[in-house]
Amino acid sequence: MGYLEKEGTAEGIGYCLACGDVIEYGHGRPDRKFCSPACKNRYHNQRKAQSWRRYEQRVLRILEDNHEILDKLIRIGLSSIDRISLSRLGYDFNYVTSYHKVGHRDLYSCFDITYEATPSRIFRLASHWNGGKGEEPGEGAASGMKNGVTLLSAASGDL
Repeated sequence: MGYLEKEGTAEGIGYCLACGDVIEYGHGRPDRKFCSPACKNRYHNQRKAQSWRRYEQRVLRILEDNHEILDKLIRIGLSSIDRISLSRLGYDFNYVTSYHKVGHRDLYSCFDITYEATPSRIFRLASHWNGGKGEEPGEGAASGMKNGVTLLSAASGDL
């Protein structure tokens, strides 16, 4: 990646990678790419932010793929599967939305789907979403979960 230089310009003139202003090379380094330290910082901060956004998008895509695999297993009636078969389906065990150790049990979640895992198998595969009504299964209308936030109504006396 080099500095921008238009054809037909006098040698020793370039254009800032951040703002596009002319860089005249009468003083300082002859190969500068930015017209000022502020432009240099802005350029590198934007690149870092874009890199982070790409990383977030990649992780979210993997989590969505994992959720889709688990959801399909639940829809066909499976509540247990060996880890090798799940891996062959494309599940990535490195990405989950939560993990809890309760006694000797390892509990994992991928958004609303939970399961327990051993070194060779996952079991108790279950979804805790009930069609978008915002309530957890088995709970009354007074309270429920929506987007990971507990919802309470005034009727429950908790407000």
